[in-house]
Amino acid sequence: MKKTLALLLALSVCATAFVGCGGNADSSAKAENSAANSAESSAEAPAESTPEEAESTAETAETPADDSLSAQLLAQYPVNDGAYDFTKGATENMLGRSLLYRGDTSRLAAKLQRAVDDPKAITNICYLGDSITAGSGATGSAKQYTNLINAWWEENMGYYVLGTNAGIGATDSYCAVHRASRDVPEESDIIFIEFINDQDNELYQSTMDSLVRQCLAMETQPAVIIIEPSTEGGGSPQNAHLKVAQTYDIPFISYHDAIIPEIDAGNFQWKDTSNDNVHPNDAGHAVMAQCVLNLFEQVKENLENENKEVTPFDPAAVESPTGDKFAGASLGSMDTPETVEVVDAGTFTKRIQFANFNGGWGSESGGSATFKINCKNLGMLYLKNIKGDFGQVAVKVDDNEPVIIDGDFPGGWGNYAKADEIFSSDEAAEHTVTVEFISGDDKPNFQILNWLIS
Repeated sequence: MKKTLALLLALSVCATAFVGCGGNADSSAKAENSAANSAESSAEAPAESTPEEAESTAETAETPADDSLSAQLLAQYPVNDGAYDFTKGATENMLGRSLLYRGDTSRLAAKLQRAVDDPKAITNICYLGDSITAGSGATGSAKQYTNLINAWWEENMGYYVLGTNAGIGATDSYCAVHRASRDVPEESDIIFIEFINDQDNELYQSTMDSLVRQCLAMETQPAVIIIEPSTEGGGSPQNAHLKVAQTYDIPFISYHDAIIPEIDAGNFQWKDTSNDNVHPNDAGHAVMAQCVLNLFEQVKENLENENKEVTPFDPAAVESPTGDKFAGASLGSMDTPETVEVVDAGTFTKRIQFANFNGGWGSESGGSATFKINCKNLGMLYLKNIKGDFGQVAVKVDDNEPVIIDGDFPGGWGNYAKADEIFSSDEAAEHTVTVEFISGDDKPNFQILNWLIS
């Protein structure tokens, strides 16, 4: 199986050889040094997106500022001189641009060294992301970027890879920071984070910040790597995500920067990379895997000289630029009465399961429900439904102004789990939370999939 998967990757990129296939308290200084290294020495909203989500991810400018890392790497690794067949894989310059920020690779080097020393050791690789990570756009599992990476590891590093695909379509890092403790295995050696559904704003810098801190603090000292895809037109939350990577000096791989300059130059078209407005097709998944393996190969080829001494991440000693707003985040459901007390279920008596979320509350007759939740921040994960009979609810925390949530998604591409922030404060306290229908009798349905608690 491993040779078959590796062959598929090789076939996908047959015309291009891999090039140089390659936080702590003083992270600011390290970030500056790593930024210079990236620029000077690197080989260096889903088809499920709602219209507003697709638009929001397009907030990032397509053309990088002259002093940005993207601009520096574009100058160093310019676009192809003329048309290029994307199905042949990434050019060396595309791979050079994709390693937007190399960061501290000591954790990755340590994992690679362990595999060299003991090829039979199990390497746990977790992919935490949205529909792209889940495999959307690929025609089969063997062609997903996640499995192409797993296959390379088995072929080149160690016999045993335990790959965990924690991708859930249409989700973002706001949802992910709450589900990571459930979905990222404690044994993880390498963790990839990919969320094109984020927006380029402070909220998503905060969610990615807390998510990365949570992963870095794991006992296995995993290598944490951010992957940045793109929407059609070049939209991505890259600016917000890159700030987090630089803060904690972790690698940042930009599929966005690999392909968008080529598309802007007319060397190939978006339709060559994707069959919709977001998801990579087979060739796109192969190039995304190439971008990751470019870093792996760089570190592997220089493994003898790479720093492999890993400094444990101490959250108390490393300041969060966003205040680690979502520290200790978790999901609340019927199965966690210690975090969510149902004061009055009212009409929300139906047990709900959707995708990877269990123990939610559903109503099919309007009405209301009341909960007590101890939290500092609160969000709701709810179902967006295409049937046309899902209504609006008012969610009220204590005596604060209610937040209106609309479960209706008529004519949409499909049902999906949507996460909305409801309440935020500086101190944790017990709060009374009411959910009450405000739509008419023709829309009597609503489903709370989980509460997002931190």
